[in-house]
Amino acid sequence: MRADVAAALAIVLAITAPPARAEDAGEAVTFGSRPGASFPVQALGAGTRVVYESGASDPLAQPWDTVLIQGSLPDPAVRFEAARADGGAPAWTPLEVHRFPSGRFWARARATKASGPLQLRALDDGAARDHVVDVYTVEAFVDEPAPSSPSIPPARGPQDASAPRPRVVARAQWGAVPATEPYTPDPLPWRVTLHHSDGKFTRSLAESIDELRFIQDFHIHGRGWIDIAYHFAVDPLGNILEGRPEGVLGAHTLGNNEGNVGIVLLGTYSPPQNNKPTAAQLAAVAALGRYLVARYGIDPNSLKGHRDYKMTACPGKNAYAALPALRRAFAERPAPSPLDQVRRASALAPADFDGSAPSR
Repeated sequence: MRADVAAALAIVLAITAPPARAEDAGEAVTFGSRPGASFPVQALGAGTRVVYESGASDPLAQPWDTVLIQGSLPDPAVRFEAARADGGAPAWTPLEVHRFPSGRFWARARATKASGPLQLRALDDGAARDHVVDVYTVEAFVDEPAPSSPSIPPARGPQDASAPRPRVVARAQWGAVPATEPYTPDPLPWRVTLHHSDGKFTRSLAESIDELRFIQDFHIHGRGWIDIAYHFAVDPLGNILEGRPEGVLGAHTLGNNEGNVGIVLLGTYSPPQNNKPTAAQLAAVAALGRYLVARYGIDPNSLKGHRDYKMTACPGKNAYAALPALRRAFAERPAPSPLDQVRRASALAPADFDGSAPSR
C-alpha cells in the first residue's frame, strides 16, 4: 500500500474526534455471518502477543468512519486494534478502551470515511490469569447527525392520567448520571418498541444496576448521545428500571424515535448467546405495556421490535417471538395498585351505626 493511501485510511483515536451524534447508530459488523467474537487468553507472562485476529469482515453496505465495540473483558491487559481491510497490509491503530470494574467494556476509534470491510484484532500485554474475552457487538457507522423523520401519530384511545404504574427502579436508585444536554419533550407517545441490550443476561438486581450504568456510559461516551437511549429496561428477574424519563424523546430507533417508548430487555436473545426471555421478564413488560396503553391511549398493536424499523437482529429472535402475546397482554386492563385496592375496599365496607367505616 502507498504511504499516502495508508495515511488517508489510518484510524485515529476516538478521543481526538467529536462523539457520535447519530441516533440508533451502527451497521452491525459480522465475521463469517457471526456477530462479535469470543476467544481465550492464556497467562503466558510478559511480552505482547496477538490473541485474536478477525480477518476481513463480511461486506458492509455503507461507508463508515467510526468503529465501536462492546463486550466483557476480564483482564485489562488485553487491548484492541482495528484496520480497514483493503487488500493491503493492515494499518493497525488502537481503539480507546473504557472498562468497568465488572469487566464490561466498550472501545471506539475513528477512520477516514470510506467503504470496505473491517478487521479487528486483540493483543495481550501480559494477562494475569487465563480467561475468555467476549466481544458482543462490533459496529461501523458514520459519525454525523442523523436526519429525523417525524411521523404523524394515529388516533389514540382514551388516556387515564391515574393509570397504575408498575414498580420501577428510579434513575436515582440505580445511580444514573444526569443527561449531558436538555431533553427534547415528547409528551404523548403513541407506539412502543422492544429491544435487547446485546449484553449481559443479569441474574440479580445488583448485576442489572451495574449493567445499566455501563449501558448509560456506553451510550453517552461511546455513542455520543445525551443519555441512555431507552425509557425502560427490564431484567430477567422482572425488575423494571427507569431509563430516560417518560415524556422525552428517546434515541433507540433511528428515524422513528418520535412518540416511541423504548423498552430494552437486558441480555442477548439471538445467537450466539441465545438467551430466552423469562416468565417474570415478559410479565413485567406486559404490566408496563398495560400501563402505557392506559396512560397514553397507545394502540397495543403499535408494539414492534427494533428489526421492524431497520436491518438488525434486535430484539433477537427469542424475544421477537413473544411480541404477539405481548400485544394481547398490552390490551388487557392494568391491575389496580395496592393503594387503589385499599381505597376501593374502604369505599365498599359497611358503615358502623354512627355512619363511620368499621375500624381495622
